[in-house]
Amino acid sequence: MIKMCCACHKVEEGGQWRVNRTFAEDERVTHAYCPDCYAAVMAEIEGFIGGKIGCALRPPPWSSVHGSCLPCA
Repeated sequence: MIKMCCACHKVEEGGQWRVNRTFAEDERVTHAYCPDCYAAVMAEIEGFIGGKIGCALRPPPWSSVHGSCLPCA
């Protein structure tokens, strides 16, 4: 199975990521991130989480009374 980067569309061949490869009709393709795109995406995610980690992980106000369920109607 051939790995193709879902961001830049490079293809992995023998551990190397290359641009513009043609495929045979019967070849199977799966998607992944090449090392460059993976680093960029992870940096973006870390930047997003870094600014919001304090409020994103705070439990909802009803959790101490009702556990993890939704508030009663």
